[in-house]
Amino acid sequence: MKKNLFLQFIFLILFATQFTSLSAQKSSEKVKAEITEALSIWNAAGKKANTDLAMEQFDNSENIMVIGSDSGEIYKGPVQIRGWLDAIFKHNKFTWEMNRIDVDYSGNTAWVFVDGFMIVTNDKGKIRKTPYRFAGILVKKKGEWKWKLFDGSIPRGE
Repeated sequence: MKKNLFLQFIFLILFATQFTSLSAQKSSEKVKAEITEALSIWNAAGKKANTDLAMEQFDNSENIMVIGSDSGEIYKGPVQIRGWLDAIFKHNKFTWEMNRIDVDYSGNTAWVFVDGFMIVTNDKGKIRKTPYRFAGILVKKKGEWKWKLFDGSIPRGE
């Protein structure tokens, strides 16, 4: 009888562990899908050169920050970031070919790393494709992932 109870107890522990593991995996996949969708919207904003849509992808905070790939491109807060976006969208549209996307998260905070290419189309239709990577921190607010920090770079030697 004791042996039977012991085996049932072990089976229960193994089942609970497996269930918890599967549940965590599903949660992780859900979060990664949500963040991938946020990256898709970010890409659409750049492709349309739409400052309002791009700004909607940022957390509603004075502490948001963008670090661009050009020297001096450091912008903090919505006013500075909007000014920068208005300036770059005036003559260019941007899309990112995202060949590698790494995501991790804890609660309502996530980090993302993307490696691939930035495709810039100027207002005359000329296209320039450059190796590009970006990393950032996103926060989940009202069910949506928003940029808190975006840091873009052109890999050295490219």
